[in-house]
Amino acid sequence: MPPEQARRPWIGLTSKHGNREWVQKNTRNYRAMLRELNATPVLLSPDEPAHLPDGTHFTPDGTGRLPDSVLDHLDELILSGGGDVHPRYFDAELNGADPDSISEARDELELALTRTALERDLPIFGICRGCQVLNVAAGGGMIQDFPNHRSSTEEPELHRVTLAPGTRLHQIVGDPILAVNTYHHQGVDAATLAPGMYATALADSPDEWLIEAFESPRHRWVMGVQWHPERICELPAAHRRLWNSFLAACREG
Repeated sequence: MPPEQARRPWIGLTSKHGNREWVQKNTRNYRAMLRELNATPVLLSPDEPAHLPDGTHFTPDGTGRLPDSVLDHLDELILSGGGDVHPRYFDAELNGADPDSISEARDELELALTRTALERDLPIFGICRGCQVLNVAAGGGMIQDFPNHRSSTEEPELHRVTLAPGTRLHQIVGDPILAVNTYHHQGVDAATLAPGMYATALADSPDEWLIEAFESPRHRWVMGVQWHPERICELPAAHRRLWNSFLAACREG
């Protein structure tokens, strides 16, 4: 970690767009969480340059990709929530994914950054869509649509997930059951989980097939969760321990 980042980590935060209005509306919870943890978010979008706190900037190319060298300056990477990943990235036809929510420029940005981050063992936190991006980048697929897991952000619904004993997630949370919020209609099952990833949380009945979280035992800190832990005000205190563990990972490198 560069000396100038030692006190305040620089965390890459992906976004569909980089314009001020979009960022203020759609990333405020992530940015607030990082500020609370004394970390600096660095916005990574496919349509605006990424500006680092030291004045360095990186411009996306015509496909939406940022140069891999942006990761040289970051301590960790957050893949944020959002729309659907185009199924062509996991060799499938459209079969439930919402075409109106797909941004292939964002797919290009996030998939390329994630693959490079995995190669470099940069800590990665994939959240909702980001969980799915992480799985696809690592060679997995996705269930494109299923019911009963998309609640209203105005009236959030929580449900329980069961944590696998001995996993990093279980060690962080400290309990076998965790209440999570739910805003997604896509997800991962055993057949679509990427090679090398380990399922760490399963949905409670009747959806025990749904993998709600996974992690990589081969990497320093790589985790995907299908819920939104940045919406900390609507969740149990255990979710804050997830953020503390993620930020601690940059100090372990």
